[in-house]
Amino acid sequence: MGLRGWVKRLERDAREEMIEIPQAKPDGKVKRFPKSAGVDAFINLMDRMGAGDDAPPEHPLIAAARNSSEPKWAESVYTSGGEELRWTEPIKDLSE
Repeated sequence: MGLRGWVKRLERDAREEMIEIPQAKPDGKVKRFPKSAGVDAFINLMDRMGAGDDAPPEHPLIAAARNSSEPKWAESVYTSGGEELRWTEPIKDLSE
């Protein structure tokens, strides 16, 4: 196996360890994240829920999923808390 074939095999093996999210706009490229980013993005989504102004910044995987051309990502749990739903607004205190 030549150097080129060896490099291609390494690239293919590395892609298997990544989350790939195809992008719709503006350039149609693919965003890649390590497998652990899925858990980090979900925790970030839950931390943002009802946090108001104290909400942490959005995880890049969430933005990539929202911009995806693939329904598997565009309709996933990562896009369910979009800005139009205002999930980061503070939750009313109903304890009275």
